Amino acid sequence: MKVSNIYTIHGTEPFLIELKRDEIIQDLRKKEYFLREIFFSNDSSFKLENLFKENETSLFSERKIIDLRLNSSLTKDSSESFIDFCRHLSEDNSLIVSINNIERLATKKWFKEISNISDVTEIKKIYPNQFRNWVIQQSKKNFLDLDIETINLIVEKTQGNFLAAMQEIKFLKALNSSEKTSISENSDFEIFNLSDSILNDDIDMSLKIFRNLQNKKTAEPIILWFLFREMERLILTKQDPNSNFPGPRTYLDSLKRKSSKLELSFMINLKKELAKLDRDFKMGRSDFWSTSEKILIKLCNPQFFSRKPA
Repeated sequence: MKVSNIYTIHGTEPFLIELKRDEIIQDLRKKEYFLREIFFSNDSSFKLENLFKENETSLFSERKIIDLRLNSSLTKDSSESFIDFCRHLSEDNSLIVSINNIERLATKKWFKEISNISDVTEIKKIYPNQFRNWVIQQSKKNFLDLDIETINLIVEKTQGNFLAAMQEIKFLKALNSSEKTSISENSDFEIFNLSDSILNDDIDMSLKIFRNLQNKKTAEPIILWFLFREMERLILTKQDPNSNFPGPRTYLDSLKRKSSKLELSFMINLKKELAKLDRDFKMGRSDFWSTSEKILIKLCNPQFFSRKPA
């Protein structure tokens, strides 16, 4: 007999498992499950006994989500206790079991038993030829109606990276409120190309995109977020050349090339200028677009502002 408040998610792609888990959590929030306790089985301090304590109820207990993330199979002894815990789960609690990449999972006795009593979702592998359709599905889930050209650009830029594609979709959602989002009609989308022009020291293209964004009345916090993100990534790459971020190989190569040419002190000072711009803008004490444009020019033409030649 299935228990209505137990959910099992399994697959081989952690980010897709995470998306499904977030979807379930959002549904539970609507049912007034506001507390959540997270347990990682690969944490050295993890003990099933701690998980079981979460099932203890009191007169004034609130509805709770117990979020268990399994990265290794349960032993025979622990699996028996775990299944017993599931069968006696309090009605005030909901259990989400996320199972990541456990070999021969379907043959495990404990998995068969939890499958019989829970709502099971298998996150199937998405192959490269299915990635485009996945992007379309995710954009629709986020209430974005993207045209073909925009979909193709997201697919091209992210090259099968689920996290990177989702970031682009979320970013487009934040930028646009219109029913139809089109790269040909909406210059806000050009912010995705601003990284390339900055990292390649193309001052003319950078200013063209930047001024387009200004003319389209792009929200200032979006510009600040973007500049902070690129500065953070340049600094982290300078400190550790093996740092990795979502995006196509060309972007990562440009990031490493750009960071290698800049002095760390120069980048830190630019980051401080951004922080000051953020503070002054919130207090109404600066011309946001003029100041941010000056920072952009410094980033594109560091040879005029840094003691180390670019």
